[in-house]
Amino acid sequence: MTNVMELATEANNYFFKGEYKKALSIYYRLLSDDLDNTVNYYNIGITYEMLNEYELAVSYYKKSIRINNYIRSIDNLARIYIDVIKDFNIAKEYLDFAIKSAPNDAEAYNLYSRICIADNDYEMAEIYLKKSIFYDEKFFKNYYDIAYVYYELNNKEKAEENVKKCIDLKNDYTPAKELAEKIKSM
Repeated sequence: MTNVMELATEANNYFFKGEYKKALSIYYRLLSDDLDNTVNYYNIGITYEMLNEYELAVSYYKKSIRINNYIRSIDNLARIYIDVIKDFNIAKEYLDFAIKSAPNDAEAYNLYSRICIADNDYEMAEIYLKKSIFYDEKFFKNYYDIAYVYYELNNKEKAEENVKKCIDLKNDYTPAKELAEKIKSM
């Protein structure tokens, strides 16, 4: 067991240092020892995602989901369908499943809001973002996204309030600073 934990730690260290190919090699070793471990498939999927090998990432996320409906895999899979593949309908199917499986999955609500924003449905985006904030009030991106929604809805006061919260949580987030400047000129 210690060997598995040491390997997982080594792989994760490579991953967080951006040495994805080295991490991937170890994740595959871990997978070969435990083909029913959903986290192994997830780790391979996210590593492929970092390498911009999205087809492989999708494949491994789906394997992770088949084993155990792993919420992180579902959210990441939905994000790829939103950001890379641009298939919002499939993304919605995964997000509906995520929310049904884990109603407090803040990331799923945030991802749903991004689909609404892409469709210029800012009122619905606001509803999803409020849910996301309710479940994770420390996720800076929620405040950025809802500030953007309020900017689009011409609600300067709420836009300013939320972009400030975003910057308070993550001071070095350049898009929030840029949005703050846009909001000032409303």
